[in-house]
Parts: sequence; structure tokens; C-alpha cells
Amino acid sequence: MTRIEVNIPEGTSGNFEIAHYTSETTDNMWSAYLQMKNESYNSHTVLLKVGCNMPIMQDSEAEYNEHQWLWNNAEGHVLIGGLGIGMCHQPLIDNPNVTAVTIVENSQDVIDLVWQHCAKDETFTLVHNDFETWNPSQGTTFNTVFADTWLTDNPLKQNEYKTIIIDRYSPYIDTPGAAASRIGFWGGL
Repeated sequence: MTRIEVNIPEGTSGNFEIAHYTSETTDNMWSAYLQMKNESYNSHTVLLKVGCNMPIMQDSEAEYNEHQWLWNNAEGHVLIGGLGIGMCHQPLIDNPNVTAVTIVENSQDVIDLVWQHCAKDETFTLVHNDFETWNPSQGTTFNTVFADTWLTDNPLKQNEYKTIIIDRYSPYIDTPGAAASRIGFWGGL
């Protein structure tokens, strides 16, 4: 199994927390997650949000697999909705087909906890905005769009969220008519 381990220090900002969990952790249904996903690693960095009963992101094998669409399709200018714990950054840095990465994150608390500690290089740009409503600058195009911002506390159902993201970002895909194959979602939503 594969995973991308991140090294984000523990901390809390507003409604968000970075924690380090082990196979002995029982908080936030963690032991159930490990069993359900058949995780083989002992330690993980997790992102928690007040009101969510499980971590919203973790550097696990399952999370890596749930990003498979991104690993298979990332090229050119990549747009990512959601900073999370910065887990996808190093593979994008290592991918010679990726020329730029723009990340849109709506929570300043997540930015404060993660951005200074996650892997990034000069090709990365962070935008503090809501991925569901953000309007890129006129003339901006993307080769790949990956949406990883839907949480269980989102009032939209998953299919509604997917429709909104496709409608919002299709006009920014660099190849007209290719949006269906250039916009992907965490876990294959």
C-alpha cells in the first residue's frame, strides 16, 4: 500500500485542529476508521473540524487511494479545491507534467495550521476563498481541476456539489469540450 506522509505540527486554530493519531487513538472514531480502511501504518497526521465526528483528512493509505484520479490526471496548471493537510503537494512537485498549482482554501484557520509547514515550491499559489463560489481571474485556464472540499456539514448533497463544481470550472478548462475528463473529485464522488 502507498501513502504520502506529511509532517504538520499539532495545533489548533478556531474550529480546526491538526493532531497526530496512532493505532491506539480512540478519539473521533479513529479506531473504526483504521479497521474499516484496513490501514497498516501506525501513525498519522489528521485534520479535525469541530462538529465533524471523524477527521476530515489524514495521511492514510485510503486517503491516497481516494486521490487516485488526481495522481492519474494531473498535468499543466492544476487547480485544487481544499488545502487539507497538503498531502497532494509532493506528488505534484514530483510530477514533471505539472507546471503550476493553484489551491483554493476557504478557512484561514486551515491555512494558518498547514500552509507554512506543507511541501510546496514556486509553482504553488494559495487563494483564500470559497471553492464553490470563487471566480478565477479573466483569462485564467486550468488543465486539471480536483475538488476536495465537500464535507458532511455541507448543506449541498454530493451530487449537487459535483454539479456546481463542474458548472463553475468547465469554462476555465483549457481544452473546450474536455471538462468532463479534466475535472475530478475526491473519492470519485
